[in-house]
Amino acid sequence: MPVSLDLNNLDRKILNNDQAIYPELGQIALKKLKELGIPDKKHEHWRYTDISEPIQLLEKSLSPNNQKSSKKKTDRNHNPGNIDAYWLNISDIDFGKNKIIEIEGYSVQIKCLNEEQAIKELKINDPLGCLNALLTQKIIKITIPEDSVIEAPIGISCVEPTYSHKYCSNFRFIIDIKKNSKVSFISFYESNSNESHFSNIVMQINLAKNTETEYLKIQNLSETHNLIDRSIIDLGTDSQINYTTVDIGSKLSRTDVEVNLNNEKSSAVINGVYLCEKNQHIDNHIWSNHISQSTSSTQNFYGIIGEKGHCVFNGKALIKENALETEANQYNHNILLDDSASVDTKPELEIYNDSVKCSHGCTIGQLDEDAIFYMKSRGIDSKTAKSMLISAFVKNILSKINIETSREYLDELISSKLERL
Repeated sequence: MPVSLDLNNLDRKILNNDQAIYPELGQIALKKLKELGIPDKKHEHWRYTDISEPIQLLEKSLSPNNQKSSKKKTDRNHNPGNIDAYWLNISDIDFGKNKIIEIEGYSVQIKCLNEEQAIKELKINDPLGCLNALLTQKIIKITIPEDSVIEAPIGISCVEPTYSHKYCSNFRFIIDIKKNSKVSFISFYESNSNESHFSNIVMQINLAKNTETEYLKIQNLSETHNLIDRSIIDLGTDSQINYTTVDIGSKLSRTDVEVNLNNEKSSAVINGVYLCEKNQHIDNHIWSNHISQSTSSTQNFYGIIGEKGHCVFNGKALIKENALETEANQYNHNILLDDSASVDTKPELEIYNDSVKCSHGCTIGQLDEDAIFYMKSRGIDSKTAKSMLISAFVKNILSKINIETSREYLDELISSKLERL
């Protein structure tokens, strides 16, 4: 089905001052969107992922009958997954007000950007990012002050519906980590409804000099939910990020991660686990952009794909001429549990200097029948044996997550998913 979007509807959305929260930003985003066009399967980076349904849901959300959203909020005390963290409630953040929260003695600033600030700070360089900027309900900025060492993770709850947005919701976050700081974040995506919905979320993460960040995204949306989630990460000198995405739910999930290693000795580890069951589609596109010298990046993704599930991995490292003494690696490993399961995988290296150390590779296979036979010979039934092998496989990634408070929830989530595969 071809992707189509009536841009005149978007024009009307922007020009309606009662509905457009960021009208000038919307005009800028719409102009860029008209230049880029809505991606379809003819575009190389979208050739395996059909976004017709998300676009249709977006179109429905623009209908005059659906313009006004209910003010029904989520539970203010909701703790997603009962994970011990300092959880932020999006609904509590007001326009024009700076909120200072004390976490372990450090003053963390949280605010909703006004239009002037948004135009200055937002990155709008891709079609879905343009749509996000055009239709976003809130642009929330979290600022970690200099010299902060915060042990407890900060949680961002994207439990739908935060408000009762019908058919489509758009949120934009900016995490700004000042120099010499160490902090961890959890983004949690879950559905409170089984109605068809499209979430378009963009996360900008800015790491200043000598910062260290752990970032964990947990996606456990309902089977009627469509998610396109984009992270844009800019790293300063001597900064490092350990980023992990865990994809469990949704009908369609697309994760785009753009890592810009702008300064010397910056490093990024981007890990992912995806468990895909019947009729699910999970797509991961990762781009490590090595701009400065002595930088390093690793992409490591593990997937389990069940009956009629389809997954995509496209990991790319671009190493520019001045990015000497760079190290870049991409690995993708997949286990197919059924003949109808499929994966399209493409690790890439694009290198423009000789002073590099790079590697990439992928594997696609099935569970080791010899290992299953051995375990059955020791009295373990077939289903349990398969579950144990899969658990050991995905723990290659889960063991790399340095947020201890998330482990119990992730173990339960993975176990629950494995019972359905």
